[in-house]
Amino acid sequence: MTDTTTIDESPQEQLPELHESASLGAEGHGAEEPVKDRFLLPLLLPALSMLAVALLAINVSRILLAGDENTALAVGITLLLVILVGATAMAAMPRAKTTSLVVTCGLGIFIVAMAGLIALGPSLDDGSGGAAAGYVPPTQAATSTVAVSAGPGLTFDGVAFTGNYDAKPGVVQVNYGGASGHTLAIQDPKFDGFLLKSDGSPKSGKVQLAAGKYTIYCTVPGHEAAGMKATITVAG
Repeated sequence: MTDTTTIDESPQEQLPELHESASLGAEGHGAEEPVKDRFLLPLLLPALSMLAVALLAINVSRILLAGDENTALAVGITLLLVILVGATAMAAMPRAKTTSLVVTCGLGIFIVAMAGLIALGPSLDDGSGGAAAGYVPPTQAATSTVAVSAGPGLTFDGVAFTGNYDAKPGVVQVNYGGASGHTLAIQDPKFDGFLLKSDGSPKSGKVQLAAGKYTIYCTVPGHEAAGMKATITVAG
């Protein structure tokens, strides 16, 4: 009887020790969870979200500034469609893994960042640097002079689209003035980089013109379409 009692009591005495050690392990592991869930994650997620939004905004702006008005419109519409289609696709997959969604969003941000990096150079070009654009003005004396005045309104010398200036073949000096906030460029790839400013520097410049007609316009967005465009006619 004594031996049987001893065998029955031994496992009963060990049970509290096993239960107690397991509870201590659970308490020790649970103490780390509140620190991560209550402090680290609430700070990390907003920080990463703000960083992603800033990265997208900067690079999308670079892409839009790198092209003309039509290109910017096309890029804006494309980005809007991609965002709408992507959001719809994610909403249609409620059981998608969080890892897959994070990888997909990260890939999209990476593509936009690379496109913004490629567009960095063109987006910084304001068209005012003749040397940067490769344009070298002639050094010879001018054979004729064309004086253009900005305004009134969005016109050259008060005439919209139908204005005409005459010049002789050779080196032509173009002088620009009038209302502030306007520019003057020539619609010809040979003169990329030639840009005058009505209220800044330079206000005059020389170009080598052969016989023909050359369109001049204001490069400020919307001004050319509103009527700030004219023609220089060089007689043969």
